[in-house]
Amino acid sequence: MAVDGSNMAHAVIETAVKERTRLQTGRSRATALVVLVLLAGLGLFLALVVGKSDPTSAPTCNGTTMTRNDECRIWSNHGGGGTYGYQEMIDRRESGKGVWQVVGFVGTGLSVVLMGVAVTKLNPERPWGKPVTAVCPRCYQPNLREKLTVHTISRGRTNYRYSGIVTLCTPVCGFSAVRQR
Repeated sequence: MAVDGSNMAHAVIETAVKERTRLQTGRSRATALVVLVLLAGLGLFLALVVGKSDPTSAPTCNGTTMTRNDECRIWSNHGGGGTYGYQEMIDRRESGKGVWQVVGFVGTGLSVVLMGVAVTKLNPERPWGKPVTAVCPRCYQPNLREKLTVHTISRGRTNYRYSGIVTLCTPVCGFSAVRQR
C-alpha cells in the first residue's frame, strides 16, 4: 500500500494543532490531575485501610481463630512453610500489612509529586512549542512557534510513526507548515 507524503504531512500538522488546543483549553491538565488524585486516593486506601491491622486481635490459622497455646502448620512449596506459634503468626500478619502501607504511601507520594509536575507543565497559559524568530508569512506578525510532533498510525500489531517539526501561527491566522528534522 502506497503512502501519500502530503497526507502524512497534513496528519502531523493536525496532531500538533490538536495538541496545542488540548493544552490551551486545560483539558490535559484537568485529566492528568483527576487521574493522579484517584491514584493518590488508591494509595491512601492501601496504606490506611488494607495496610492497617489490629495487633491485639488474635491471628487466624486456616480460617480459625488461634488461642495462645495453638500452633499453626503452614504447607508451602514456595518457602515460608512450617509450624508457627501464636506470636509468630501475629508477626507474619503484621509484616504482610507493612508492605501494603509502604506501597500505598509511596504511590501517594509519587502521585503528589506528579501533580506538581502536571500543574506546571500542562498550564494552559504556557505557550505551545518554542518561539521562532521569523515572522509569519501569512499575517506578518512574530507569532510563529514550532515543536517536534509525531503522528502514529496503528495497523494491527504494526505502528507507523511520522514526525516533523511543525510550525504554527495563532489559531486566528491559521498558518501551518511542517519540515523534516
